[in-house]
Amino acid sequence: MAKFCTKCGKKLEEGKPCDCEKKVEVTIEKKEEKKEPKTEGFDIQDCFNSYLEILKNIFTKPVDTIKKFAIEENFILGLIAILINSLVSGIFVYCFVKEAFGSFTSGMGMYGLAFGMGVEIPFLRVVIYGTIFMIASFLMTALMIYVLAGSLFKDDMNFKRAVALVGTCSVFTAVTTLGCVILAFVSIELVAYVVFVAGILYFAHLYHGLVEITTFDRNKLAYVFTGTIAVTLFVVYYILPKILF
Repeated sequence: MAKFCTKCGKKLEEGKPCDCEKKVEVTIEKKEEKKEPKTEGFDIQDCFNSYLEILKNIFTKPVDTIKKFAIEENFILGLIAILINSLVSGIFVYCFVKEAFGSFTSGMGMYGLAFGMGVEIPFLRVVIYGTIFMIASFLMTALMIYVLAGSLFKDDMNFKRAVALVGTCSVFTAVTTLGCVILAFVSIELVAYVVFVAGILYFAHLYHGLVEITTFDRNKLAYVFTGTIAVTLFVVYYILPKILF
């Protein structure tokens, strides 16, 4: 009586096992080999698409977006997002300083205008310093999240994941800062208001991001968040200026 494989139904030859399991193993190995290159290296197109997705959803679904992209694999994406935000912020600082200085000198009458004509605000220097300050601010925030949440409270948080979290949150302020670049030529007072509100929302997104991606005792979360912001502000606005200037 002919015998058939109990797994694939193929007719078996006398004394020989079915080769269906070997075929499955080979197929799985080939699939793994095809997937392997995607996990190695850096895919600029995938990074660009991810940034656009964050840009699209950070205003409507901020918590879901942060939870999705604040992972270690998005470390490079986080760095790119931080760099974009910092560069836009540097340009904003230049526009803000220039318009604020112009408003100040024009309010002084003829003497102010004469003084203003003799003063030139260096575009490149202001943009570079503004960019450096923002990069330092974001990276210090990520470092403190890693130190407090990961090292102190023993959460599954490393520096790369912290950078991905901060970078994802920074996409929101990159858009608002770009809007402030335009508003700087319209109303300095309105710019100050938008920056204030956008800053509050950024910190709110960062806090909710910590809630979603960390697992340590929630009673300690306020200390992690407050400690992170306090140390970052101290380093960026007190220590860094002494180093640069």
